[in-house]
Amino acid sequence: ILLNNISFEISKNQIVGLVGESGSGKSLTALSILNLLSNKTYDSSGKILFKGKNILELNLNELQKIRGNDISMIFQEPMSALNPTMSIGNQLIELCKRHLNLNGDEIIIKINELIKKVKLDDIKNLLIKYPHEISGGQKQRVMIAMALLCNPSLLIADEPTTALDVTVQNEIIQLIKDLQKSENL
Repeated sequence: ILLNNISFEISKNQIVGLVGESGSGKSLTALSILNLLSNKTYDSSGKILFKGKNILELNLNELQKIRGNDISMIFQEPMSALNPTMSIGNQLIELCKRHLNLNGDEIIIKINELIKKVKLDDIKNLLIKYPHEISGGQKQRVMIAMALLCNPSLLIADEPTTALDVTVQNEIIQLIKDLQKSENL
């Protein structure tokens, strides 16, 4: 058994932190909430309730509607979460097309709003750059923008400052706290 008898509740506008040593199951818990663990490798039981529905009982189609739309996640390592063969702009556009019913002009407006919210609007030609052309802190801000794309009500941040220096870590944590208030997460 990797994890046993975990129970917590997250209320609206609340920030909850899971603290534990490396390997204690923090990331596993985060991945479980979105049911992102392989059923072949992990046997999940119990309940993960979100808006009265048990996530573990939802079919893939129902899960896809929740992922990104209602619950979004900022992963620990942005370099592995971003596609290295696609520009930042194309990755954001693809997400918009998949999750939002917007036309081309509305997509560009939405992306520009997100870029401003995560304080990347001063990066020249950001949308045509590839992940390897921006810094670690900038990649993490792109990941935050992607996570906020569909205005989720729950934002999961899995150690979002791990690979960043202390100054950038502080900026990212403050940004997430500010966005939690402004976006009503």
